[in-house]
Amino acid sequence: MLKHLLFISQHTQHEQALFDWVLAFAQSQGATVTVLRVLPEPEAGIFLWFENLLPTEVMHRQSKVVLGEFTAWKTQAAKAGVTLTTEVLFGKLFYKAIQYAVKTSVDWIIKQTDEATQGLTANIFNSQDKHLLRKCPCPVLLHKHGTALPFNKIMASIDVDLYAETLAPCDFNQSILKQAIFVAQWQQRIYQNNTYLEVVHAWQADAENLVHYWNPDLSEGDLLKWTENSRQQHLTAIEMELNALNASNIEFETVLPKGAAVEVIPHVVEQHQVDLLVMGTLGREGLPGMIIGNTSESILEQINCSVLALKPRNFVSPISEPL
Repeated sequence: MLKHLLFISQHTQHEQALFDWVLAFAQSQGATVTVLRVLPEPEAGIFLWFENLLPTEVMHRQSKVVLGEFTAWKTQAAKAGVTLTTEVLFGKLFYKAIQYAVKTSVDWIIKQTDEATQGLTANIFNSQDKHLLRKCPCPVLLHKHGTALPFNKIMASIDVDLYAETLAPCDFNQSILKQAIFVAQWQQRIYQNNTYLEVVHAWQADAENLVHYWNPDLSEGDLLKWTENSRQQHLTAIEMELNALNASNIEFETVLPKGAAVEVIPHVVEQHQVDLLVMGTLGREGLPGMIIGNTSESILEQINCSVLALKPRNFVSPISEPL
């Protein structure tokens, strides 16, 4: 159960549908909602041009105007029985949001992408979004502006370690899968819709070139058997992760594209018309082929859908200073 949701608002007139979704989500969880607006901090130099006008006065006036924008949402939340608070802070959006999340033990951060970033091939996540994805310790849900809610198709992206001494479910994979199930089941209960679940895992038969080098006389048939055996190992590992969920009433379609994750996952997301991709933005240390760093960012730069990004439990945000 979630207890505290942080909704980052930039333009209330464009965020009503997402706020409705968040409010219904909070209501079902018994969670409180904080609506946060982060404004640019005024530069002191500009006030040299004005007499009898202090930065604090301007910030107070700006805060008052913004808080007025949230009046209708507060009324809506009160009718729904959800405790809603509003905050206005000044500074960098991602920095203040993460500070607030760390200080107040936020369970999820929810934000809508900018309208200006829309387009079939556009990178829908701006610099603030990317900082949230990289540095926020709690899950971050970035909803693609202009897309319908609830999410109709949810895809969970996981990786497996075939080189481990003992093949066993990974805590991080289990967290990703459980979050995807959590959202899907909640939507089915509230909206009475059939949210479709998929799990994607990109795999590579790295040994193909090496086998050719070791044994140039190897037949194509033998090489195909080698590759299929590798695929089967990955499939077995994914099935093990799904079986570990102990959720007999949940069905995932398994998608195993062959190739590098940065190349094949964005294509799968597009081809399968995914509405929400649930993924980790950091992998496990020492895992070959893990989605981490430049790889995860490359995937995020190519996808054109909403994303729910998770971090491992041991992740420590570089932004942990109090507000």
